[in-house]
Amino acid sequence: MIAGSQLRDTQGEMLSVEGADISDLEAGKGRLNDNHGKGFFNSIGRITGAKKIFKKDDCENERQEYYWDKVKAPYIYVKGYLYDDEDHPNARAAAAILRNIHKSDVPLQLKASVEGGVLARGISDSSLLARTKIHSVALTFTPANNATLIEPISLNKSEIDEAADMLLIKSVLHLAETNVPSFRHIVRDASATKVQNNLYKLVDLMKELGIEGDITIPSKAKILEKALEQKIQANVAKIRELTTLLREEQEPMDKGIKNTLAAAGMGAAMAMSPAKIAPEPPAPAQVEQAKPAKRSADQVYADVSKQYPLLGAIGMKESSGGKNVNHATLEDGPHKGHTAGGMFGMMPNSAQFILSKDPELAKKYPKMVEASKDMNNNHKQFTELFNNDPEAAADFAISYFKRTKGKTKSEKQLAYSWLNGLKGSWNKLKEGGHSAFDEHPYVQDVMEEYQKLKPKKAEQKKALKKAMTAGYGGAGSPTDLTGGGVIQSESLESGRPGFKYITCNNCGKEQVHAKYQVKCRECGSGMSFEKLYDAMRGNK
Repeated sequence: MIAGSQLRDTQGEMLSVEGADISDLEAGKGRLNDNHGKGFFNSIGRITGAKKIFKKDDCENERQEYYWDKVKAPYIYVKGYLYDDEDHPNARAAAAILRNIHKSDVPLQLKASVEGGVLARGISDSSLLARTKIHSVALTFTPANNATLIEPISLNKSEIDEAADMLLIKSVLHLAETNVPSFRHIVRDASATKVQNNLYKLVDLMKELGIEGDITIPSKAKILEKALEQKIQANVAKIRELTTLLREEQEPMDKGIKNTLAAAGMGAAMAMSPAKIAPEPPAPAQVEQAKPAKRSADQVYADVSKQYPLLGAIGMKESSGGKNVNHATLEDGPHKGHTAGGMFGMMPNSAQFILSKDPELAKKYPKMVEASKDMNNNHKQFTELFNNDPEAAADFAISYFKRTKGKTKSEKQLAYSWLNGLKGSWNKLKEGGHSAFDEHPYVQDVMEEYQKLKPKKAEQKKALKKAMTAGYGGAGSPTDLTGGGVIQSESLESGRPGFKYITCNNCGKEQVHAKYQVKCRECGSGMSFEKLYDAMRGNK
């Protein structure tokens, strides 16, 4: 099989074949399992050998060349056998499925997904899984990396008992006949919940505005039924328009909003349930939107420092953590006449640059996009925005920081580039190497603050161990720390902020949420639709 290849998967990540430790597979210690199943009976075979193939000349036989021609990229070749010669229904069914696909020559193909731990990511490209420890391979039809393939080498098409194979396959169908919902089902249910919640908000707004009426909020089942019949599409659109109006922070609602609320409420209620609405609402009145409370500069700085300690250290150097944002106007250089703004000392030209590279940021600050078209006359608008709005200062700084981090090779280079620009940092690196940043006063000050803010090694080690053993560790693992997350099936980061956590409603067990997971790994109970929807979307 092609167990893993050095091509981008559906999550945008790529496995470095060179950096993969496959010593367990080479030693015959690896196992084959059913679709990343962690249970004892999900183990359906054993790996007997493995080899890294970087180019066609590395192939030792026709089988390896056959797979090379399939992907024409570095890949991990794995050979093994299934436990179908024993009284193991799952393994025998897997062999039956392989035989059936092989005999029929159907387009359906069995794929593979390597399992193990991510030890290090690429410095300039965090999506590259630079160093990994691989201990097992899953057989699956839905891998993250589609550039894999599993085929049998010891089947004779003329020696297949199709009836017997179908009996084997049917014998384990009950394992798949559960109440586990599909992701589409989960999203649909969560969407119905959102519609229901919006209707509750709509009723409350109508009451606040003095609009009389008795609206019965339909159940989620009724909403889903109506949605399937396409009878509430127009009303959902109206609700979304209303929600958009309510979220606007730039301008107060115009005086026609009351009529809009009334019309949307009547339309949604009439389409989905019986309602008695007053025939004539009160006269239109202008309503001022209640704006959410803004975080203070101290709160913003504390949150940013916790999530991005190095950026927090830069903020401490630039403004003492937001306490002094009165930056000096530069008298020469490319920023001549401009003044940095905010707790992170963001220059207007830097803000203009990141606006052009970050569509989400541009969407959030359309007025600044317009101002960026004439920086000679509008640069002061950026300085004032960052000085007066710590949230905006943080948004621009985080976006700029993340982009710069991906284009530098060390934390010291990143700190230097904040003061001298990305190009200046690369010129400095070419002149004196990485040590050239060590003696720079700005870099020294930033790194001193960084040591105070960054997580301690003990905390990082604890978070990493928890990640790598979550759901896949235990006595059945080939090693202690590498029984962990499934690479090319779920992504691993070193530290809690990079994970998606979910808590079981039944047993209260908190766990790292795995891709496609819908049941608790501790007690086996199904998770609620709302929690699954939030976890799958990455919400906290």
